[in-house]
This record gives sequence, structure tokens and C-alpha cells, in this order.
Amino acid sequence: MKHARDAILGADQGAYLEGIEPARDPLLAEMEQYARERRHPISDPEVASFLAVTTRASGATRIVELGTNIGYAAIVLARAAGPAARVVTIEHDPKTVEVARGFIERAGLTAQIDVRQGDALAELEAIAAAPGEIDLVYIDCVKEDYPRYLEIVLPKLSARGVVIADNVMWKGLVAKAEVPANEQARVEALRAFNRALVSEPRLRAVVLPLGDGVGYAVRT
Repeated sequence: MKHARDAILGADQGAYLEGIEPARDPLLAEMEQYARERRHPISDPEVASFLAVTTRASGATRIVELGTNIGYAAIVLARAAGPAARVVTIEHDPKTVEVARGFIERAGLTAQIDVRQGDALAELEAIAAAPGEIDLVYIDCVKEDYPRYLEIVLPKLSARGVVIADNVMWKGLVAKAEVPANEQARVEALRAFNRALVSEPRLRAVVLPLGDGVGYAVRT
């Protein structure tokens, strides 16, 4: 079961799509339960399936994830990319980092997934300053920083590069005229990110009605 209701689809549509999702293996199912009980906002199962399909289709081997949380999406990405791939994933909270590393170890992916504890912007800037390109970036981190994440990663994308961003509709608020004051900064940042994603000439992009909205872009 998902940890939250769909923000875009109707309840019957969301239930139908959840119902046709293949059963997760025991470790992912355990992680979903862990996240529900402790209110960790991991990717929805259908978003995880989209990550796996896109990773496999793109042939990505150099992957960056912003927002590790408990390691759910990192495991999905690494499994889909195959043993030759490497995933660098960034999480700010040190306790959550340890939880993620524990699950990743149990998945047998410690050598393939590099969990870095730190600020996502600072770590991403360090990655951007180092040699090498990025085949796929998955953004699921501080919403106010989404536009800056995109700015940093764009020059590093390989010719087959893919950008995937979760929660780009943010509880449906991005599409609403009236936004609570405490959500205004997040909503404005996500609106700016969505506009930048779909208008960037180096990308071909779309916003998909999965989960809480998924931004998806490929290099042109």
C-alpha cells in the first residue's frame, strides 16, 4: 500500500493503478512499511516503477539522486541500472543516512550505491565540479532548491541524459490560485522549476500525473 493518497488522480484511478502494480520484493515491501510507520516520504510505488523502467530504457550507468531518505529509490535505481552502474545519493540527516545504508547493505548494493551525508546543493556542486557526466538525475529533495538543482545538473548531463523530479505538483497546490502562506515558497519554486524544465532548449520535457506529479526530461 502507498503511504499517501494520489494528489492528481481520482481515488478510483489511483486504486486501480496501485492494484495492477506488481508485488514488490520483500525488502522493498518492508521499506514501504517502515516509511509508513515513521512518516518517511519515499517515492510512491508507481513512481518507483517509472524510475526502474526509465533507468533500464536509458541505459544510465552514472546516476545521481538528491534526497536518499531511507534508500528506497536508490535501491530501485541501482537494480534497474545493473551491476556496472554507480548511484551517488545524497541525504542531509545523518540518522536517516545510517538507516539507508543498512537497507542498501541488505540489498547487496553497498559497492554500487554511494550514500553521501550532506547538503544536496553543496554535494551536487562538488559532483558538477568533478570530471565525468551524469546519465540520470532523480530529484526528490528540498523543494525550494529544485530550480537550482536543475541549473547545476544541466551542463553535466550526458548525451543520453535524463532528469526525473518527484512532487512537482506538490499536493496539487502548484495548480491552485490560493496557496497557504507556509507553502508559498515551495510552490513558487516548483512552478519556476516546471517552467524551466519544459522550456529549456536542451531538454524535451513533460509533467506526468504520477503520484504527486513527476517531471520527466531527456536531452534533445
